[in-house]
Amino acid sequence: MRSFSDATWPDIEALMARVAAAKPSSMCQAADGFCALMTDTFASVVLARLFIVLPFGRLPPTEQRFVTARLASSAKLSPTTPTLCLLGTRGLQAVWNDRLQSQGHLAIPLLDSESVRNSPMIARLLADLQIDLKALDTGMPIVTRKLLGGLNATFFVADAASAKDSQGRWVIPARDFAEQRGVRTVFGMGGSYVDGTLVVAICFCSELLERQVVDRFPSLISSFKMGTASLVSSGHVF
Repeated sequence: MRSFSDATWPDIEALMARVAAAKPSSMCQAADGFCALMTDTFASVVLARLFIVLPFGRLPPTEQRFVTARLASSAKLSPTTPTLCLLGTRGLQAVWNDRLQSQGHLAIPLLDSESVRNSPMIARLLADLQIDLKALDTGMPIVTRKLLGGLNATFFVADAASAKDSQGRWVIPARDFAEQRGVRTVFGMGGSYVDGTLVVAICFCSELLERQVVDRFPSLISSFKMGTASLVSSGHVF
């Protein structure tokens, strides 16, 4: 295994080829494979996860129950509510290798702009993807200007040990996880399919990375999208 900082462009191209060559039967299988590739390749990856944004009504019963059990009120929840759903996960602990065992991130409803802003990490993620949060308050599909036309974006937290938002809140709020596992840089790569469906992969790393290093990796999500576009269009997500 190597570090992100030492990875050359030929290394990244080789990873892109491996992602593109995969023949998954579902988005979940593809997501698990992608996360496993990141943890197997880079020694500093403590946890890798891949999410998709789907309307609440398209989630399986298990994910829907997960959402409703954690809401104080479901008044704002509807079949069209955009939901950040965990598709794949790999990490240092065995429990992190099964998405259905996630205690808090299996499915996260994006109810409105206020609820998003109350979650520092989700707020930073959506800001970096240039999501129009106003759409969450009007019931319109969320859109991202930056990702239209096949472009990709980078989510970046330089140092989880010190990063706070404008209100002084930790951007990575799971402090026990970050401190015990020595998590430093957290970064993600996100993109949109032709139909507007968003997908994002996130890596929690013990390595302290510069922005210019991280910006070389969103090409991996391009390969992932190309390899899974037919699965999204045919509804083979879970």
